[in-house]
Amino acid sequence: MTSLIATMGPAILSPRTLHDAIARGVSALRFSASKFSAGELAAQAQRTAGIGAALGRPLDLLLDLPGAKTRLTNEDFFPLAGVERLHVLFHPAPARPELPVAQIGTTGMAIAPYIEPGDILVLGDGENALRVESRTADGCMTRPLTHGDVGRHKGISLHGKPQAYQALGDAEAIALKGLGESVFSGVIVSFVEDPDTLEQARSLIGDTPHDGRPAPALIAKIETRAGAERAAELARAADGVLLGRGDLLLDAGELDFYDLGKTVMKETQKAGRPLMVGTQLLASLSEGWLPNRSELAYLSHLVEKEVDGLMLATETTVGSAPLRTVELVTALIERYGTGAAPAPLFPSRSAA
Repeated sequence: MTSLIATMGPAILSPRTLHDAIARGVSALRFSASKFSAGELAAQAQRTAGIGAALGRPLDLLLDLPGAKTRLTNEDFFPLAGVERLHVLFHPAPARPELPVAQIGTTGMAIAPYIEPGDILVLGDGENALRVESRTADGCMTRPLTHGDVGRHKGISLHGKPQAYQALGDAEAIALKGLGESVFSGVIVSFVEDPDTLEQARSLIGDTPHDGRPAPALIAKIETRAGAERAAELARAADGVLLGRGDLLLDAGELDFYDLGKTVMKETQKAGRPLMVGTQLLASLSEGWLPNRSELAYLSHLVEKEVDGLMLATETTVGSAPLRTVELVTALIERYGTGAAPAPLFPSRSAA
């Protein structure tokens, strides 16, 4: 049985929409720590668990720890339409689209030393991009190559050059230590590249049961070249693996993306661990009545390959058709999978 994982966001945040999404097939919810405060996440998870209990639907409640990735500091959507140049600062600062030369801050640019004129800065999962025209010690002047809206706190990366990631920082350690007292049934650790990181995370979580449930499941998000190349070791060390296709494309590049993703899937299934796949699985349904044909074919292929979990991201965070997307993915799971409705990945830990 394949689990349908929806990412919590504005599109399904209301109790009514969340109720309908769970009733129509969502069996797991992902809560992103890069988008909400600890208090907001705890409240969302408790509310979600209550809705699942009222429906009689056990749910996986998964806390996604973002890792120390450089992110933009805009609190609202930042429109690139009409922006001729954008000043990207190498430090936190308010986003100011109204200035004569628009500016946006970052959480601290680990990639700053490698930026040169002519480089491409990719925003989010690649939906927007900027070309670097010049740089100084505290920022770089760029020209937008796309004209969409930049989502809140999107990541920023340097196309075609090595990136520096930190899976477990101070914020992640604090969150892991507090999991035993929370309702979360699993935790996703981002940018995992070696088994030692997972051992450290597991020691921080501890193994003390909470409310009669085992300790939360530890899920390794593999989304870099280095992580994919050690997928076999990571799968054995984790309780499950999430293939993060968005950052994998940014880190690996267009030509190696497919082979590395295939390696992650093969090694995870060989290790007998639950395999989840995410990032823009059916994003086109928010833009048109029928989904993109390639997305539809790939999604059906994943179900046939007995992938354990399919994770929706923008489709349920800011997408315009979250419930329609949930209905279609549920139908695909029932048609091309075992015939059963979506079910939790970690039933002994799931909130009921």
